[in-house]
Amino acid sequence: MNDRVIYDGWLKLHKRKVNNREYEIIKNYDAVSAIILNEFGDILIVKQFRPAVMEETLEIPAGCIDIEGESSEDCLVREIEEETGLKIKKEELKKVISYKPIMGFSASTMHIFKAHINKEELKTNKVNDDDVSEVKWMPFEEFQHKIKNGVIYDDKTVMSYFYLCSLKDK
Repeated sequence: MNDRVIYDGWLKLHKRKVNNREYEIIKNYDAVSAIILNEFGDILIVKQFRPAVMEETLEIPAGCIDIEGESSEDCLVREIEEETGLKIKKEELKKVISYKPIMGFSASTMHIFKAHINKEELKTNKVNDDDVSEVKWMPFEEFQHKIKNGVIYDDKTVMSYFYLCSLKDK
């Protein structure tokens, strides 16, 4: 295996030669996300602008592990506070799944966690994140409707929907 860097920015693009074939590989950060539920079964959703698709999307809170040595739980606690204003302790986070969302050209991993909080704990819509324009509780039925109708199409959020559905089937 032979790698050479062809772009070195926030993302890094490598050319990788394997068995006389050349591939382009993106090296990006691993990421974390949270399924945050309240006592009524509502899910916490953030609306944020995504320049790759040039629109605001509805997603579960998430972020990249971009601080050297930071654990996935510590990163998620920080990202949840930045995106939603919520202060969650890492002991409140339960690991759900880790997966590779774009393994055709990246080895990055997405870690999904779950937390339960009381609805009143989300006291404000003030956030410390320039990309997030809204934070809101979404009833599960509305969440399901938006997934099924393609309004919510973010991979980690869709994955979280199927996880929640699997719990309802038990």
